[in-house]
Amino acid sequence: GLPYPDGYHPIQSIFALVSLHDLIEVRWKKSSKFSVLVEGLDAYCMDGNDTLSQAARLWHAAGGSSLQLDVQCHKHIPVKAGLGGGSSDAATLLTILGEIDKKQSLDDDVLFSIAQEVGSDVPFFLSSHHCALVTGKGENVIPLDLPKLPVLLVMPTCFDVSTAFAYRALDDMSDRDEMQLLDEQELSWKLKRPTSEWKRWFFNDFQSCVGHNSYYETLYRLSSVHSGYAGLSGSGACWFFISEDQAEVFAVERKVKAELQDQVRCWTASTLASQNEFYI
Repeated sequence: GLPYPDGYHPIQSIFALVSLHDLIEVRWKKSSKFSVLVEGLDAYCMDGNDTLSQAARLWHAAGGSSLQLDVQCHKHIPVKAGLGGGSSDAATLLTILGEIDKKQSLDDDVLFSIAQEVGSDVPFFLSSHHCALVTGKGENVIPLDLPKLPVLLVMPTCFDVSTAFAYRALDDMSDRDEMQLLDEQELSWKLKRPTSEWKRWFFNDFQSCVGHNSYYETLYRLSSVHSGYAGLSGSGACWFFISEDQAEVFAVERKVKAELQDQVRCWTASTLASQNEFYI
């Protein structure tokens, strides 16, 4: 959506958990002074400028105990991919801190306020929902039903996409309309339909401003003959293919690797079925 006066953008997006995940290890002890040391992210950001450090500091400032935290992040989710890796890491740490510090546990409203301050994606990952419509600045998380479906994640090796750049490019588009609010009941019904029908309803605004180069043109072409749904994940750079048919997902993976070769890395995964699993 068009930016708020404070510069933040309202979002209206369907979020879904997939089986690809990072591993977070936390060692802790009580201390007279709070500290947090995060390891494993040196290749991606400056010390202390990661979502894990931000979440821990905000948690302590909101009333969490004085602890000495040593956090090890084993990255498997690619960065600058539009997959919410850093956001899910932050939410995981907030959950762990709540378990560690049960005597001084912060209530849910405070935790979700911290999550929103870290990033608009974090409240979803802090929630218990496997799929949701997320609106506003990320504070509104409305559960949706989604079955377990095979997914192919495709990440370029030759470039990535900065979220800030993607939003600036979106702001520069002159033909943008006001965002139309979506109905969660209608969305749940659409998500229950075969993935081959999803392209009738679902789209990603970011594809209009960050998806124009030879790499993405190849993915557009392969997507056009894919029997399920395909598109950019978040603000990019990751592209995904989803289908009810695992064999179809494997076939697409072979085609992507054959055409893009060392320009791409691929992961096969699956969505995590909603708690009230259903069958199409």
